[in-house]
Amino acid sequence: MKQMCLVKVVYLLVLLIFSSGFSLAQQYDRSAGIRLGGSSGLTFKKFIVDEQSIEAIVSNRRSGIQLTVLHVLHQPMHVSFNENFYFYYGVGGHIGSEEHSGIDKELSNADPTEFEYIEKNYLTMGIDGIIGIEYRMLSVPITLSLDLKPYLNYIGMRKVKADFWDASIAIKYVF
Repeated sequence: MKQMCLVKVVYLLVLLIFSSGFSLAQQYDRSAGIRLGGSSGLTFKKFIVDEQSIEAIVSNRRSGIQLTVLHVLHQPMHVSFNENFYFYYGVGGHIGSEEHSGIDKELSNADPTEFEYIEKNYLTMGIDGIIGIEYRMLSVPITLSLDLKPYLNYIGMRKVKADFWDASIAIKYVF
């Protein structure tokens, strides 16, 4: 059942990519706001060339803090009812700290053959992707977006964890 749902999502995203055209210039220069989801936090986006931007996200995850930087490409979605929808995708990386258990262990006092895992903060870094849809209400001036930000996380350089469903909504003020 999950595979069928995933196939539909991938099909829809491929359809969106091939049905979108390229824009000649971006509609705004920078924006800042909040991101609510798996990695909630503050976000700042700065356009560098045409419809290409750099996005920085400072977020909290698992009782820690992370800085994520992404290079994002934007394409207008030519929907019949509104011209302000944009499809975006990109890649980048993150660094920070997270609280984990199951990596370091110590001997139990009760039985010398049993171990207990220690829960503590570890340095994390990894690679991120992002794919989403943005609605630009420049008369207000805000943008609303819905995205999926999968990541591969190296925890304490001893454990690798992937999360493919870090979804969020974001609202940003355009300036």
